[in-house]
Amino acid sequence: MSARVAVASVVVAFLALGLLSEALGAGPSGPASSSYATDSRGVAAWAELLRRSGHPVEQLRTPLGQARLDPADTVVVLDPDALLPAEGRRLLAYVRAGGRLVIGGSDSQSTLPALIPRPPAWSGSGSRTQLAVAGAGATVSGVEEVRGAGEGEWAVTSGYRAPLRGARGGSVLLERSLGSGRIELLADASPLQNRLLASADNAQLALDLAGGPARGVVFVESVHGFGQSRGLAALPSSWRLAFALLALAGVLWVLARGRRLGPAEPAHVPSQPPRAAYVEAIALLLRRTRDPGTLATLLTRLRERG
Repeated sequence: MSARVAVASVVVAFLALGLLSEALGAGPSGPASSSYATDSRGVAAWAELLRRSGHPVEQLRTPLGQARLDPADTVVVLDPDALLPAEGRRLLAYVRAGGRLVIGGSDSQSTLPALIPRPPAWSGSGSRTQLAVAGAGATVSGVEEVRGAGEGEWAVTSGYRAPLRGARGGSVLLERSLGSGRIELLADASPLQNRLLASADNAQLALDLAGGPARGVVFVESVHGFGQSRGLAALPSSWRLAFALLALAGVLWVLARGRRLGPAEPAHVPSQPPRAAYVEAIALLLRRTRDPGTLATLLTRLRERG
């Protein structure tokens, strides 16, 4: 097999392994309540629903302290890894200027203090079914029932509007006006996550939380560990895999074409002389001896050896 065929075989094998790994190994994944996440706890389906309903959708990877937030958009911050005080102040300024903020998740008590000094009391267990309160307004327009995983609810709702109510009087959603804008506080993001978005009227709630028709929605992804990519990191993973395989193929080609340290075996193996030449040489030697007895002895030994 030639060197070119060997290199081509290796390249094809690596490409096949790479494609197989990408096809079988890349399952649903992502941080909880991230619009990039396609697993059960992500909100990629919500982002897609908004796009199909005519809402411009942006996934913000710039840190909140540096981002430009347009009050005409709705900003979504769900289940952040952390929320710094400076980021909380930035969000409050955005809301006061007329923005709409949807914020919260299953760890609200540790993140909301950066935004609200004394957030409402939160309970780690809540009603799986929430019913819309009559006359609650546009936030639950067209919503009768919302189903969640029961992973939390606001136990105390005083000082806030509660457009949804559970069996025990708590609410998964509170809202409050601030300046010219509004804050929507979610105690549990599960109704908007991929696993439950299609249940009951959850999809309608997801559309209502976005605000008016065609209003832009910004999912803040910097709070989930996504940053701005530059250089090689900005290339898609499939491109980086292809470049790596091409580099490997180049190295193998160089090794195949390069000179070896030494031959694998002797370049020339001396072969046995032809039988005719051997017989002629023996005949010449015997002729020089001029001794018939020696010739007879030699013939006898040859016969004995067969």
